[in-house]
Amino acid sequence: MKKSIYLLAALSMVGATAFAKEVVAEPVQAVEAIVIQEKVVEPWKFAGRIYLEAEDFDNAAALRWQSEGQSINDDEDGSFWGTGVSATKGKLTLDLNVEKRFGGDLALRNNDAEWEGLRADWKVRYQLFQNQAFHLKYRSEKRTRDFSKNTYHSNWKRDRYELGTDFNHFNGLLAGWLVAGLDRDKNTDSGSRDDGWYWEGDFGPSFKLTEKLSLNPTVFTTGEMYDSYEMVETQIRIMMPYQVNEKLTIMPRIRVTLDRTQDVKVNGRFVGDWDYGFGDRIRYELLANYIINDQFSTFVGVAYEDATRNYKNADIIGGNDGSKDLDLIWAYVGLNYKFN
Repeated sequence: MKKSIYLLAALSMVGATAFAKEVVAEPVQAVEAIVIQEKVVEPWKFAGRIYLEAEDFDNAAALRWQSEGQSINDDEDGSFWGTGVSATKGKLTLDLNVEKRFGGDLALRNNDAEWEGLRADWKVRYQLFQNQAFHLKYRSEKRTRDFSKNTYHSNWKRDRYELGTDFNHFNGLLAGWLVAGLDRDKNTDSGSRDDGWYWEGDFGPSFKLTEKLSLNPTVFTTGEMYDSYEMVETQIRIMMPYQVNEKLTIMPRIRVTLDRTQDVKVNGRFVGDWDYGFGDRIRYELLANYIINDQFSTFVGVAYEDATRNYKNADIIGGNDGSKDLDLIWAYVGLNYKFN
């Protein structure tokens, strides 16, 4: 009996030991779920543009110092060729624009121009908030005149430093832009300087009247405070964009000057030179944007400006008092291209 008990105990121990060895011998496999997150690197997006702009004043118009029978001829006319490129990555945009400027009646080359200039703008824009961006801009500009031709323009250079913002708040009820900056101007013939600061802005609401028609009334304000003169102007601008189809949008606009004052410094103090009253300058514009394909689009515009300057204080400044018409025809055509 004792032998049987011992045998059963021994068998049970052997069995338990063998089972235990089987369990321990089984490999333990831990399954790890490794999630690899690929960081999306946003590429640079490049775009380019080229444009031609022209301003043609009424050649029969006269300025303050021109007497009866004299006119500005084509001294105020200009043709401007420009090209630019921009690079955007995320919230950052870098932009460079270079413009060749020719003075004279639709001059398109050096030999035709009474004066010529070169303007280069370097701009850095950052979308700081969802509805508002800020930019810094530096402008280098130089103008040279042809002394063999009759023009009152002089050789001149400018360095401009600008801070600006563009915004769209309250679902379009307050949208626009505002800039301010410093100018360092120099007459390179005489060496005299005419430094100053300026501001310019255009802002207002946008209303969707129908599915295709919108209304954009804005207030435009600008001012220039220089060593030799001061100017402040306020306008009301009304644009009515109409989307003809998926590719074409036309944008008629009217600009009405509410008030503009222009003062000139005489013997150390500023004296009223000329001004615009309400409606003395009205500009009628027809603008259009056409999308050619995914890469190309074009922007064109024509305008007529009806303006009457009211000169005063001739006894202090010289020249002639009274009203003088200074009407203008303006045209613009530009081509834009997206590289990627």
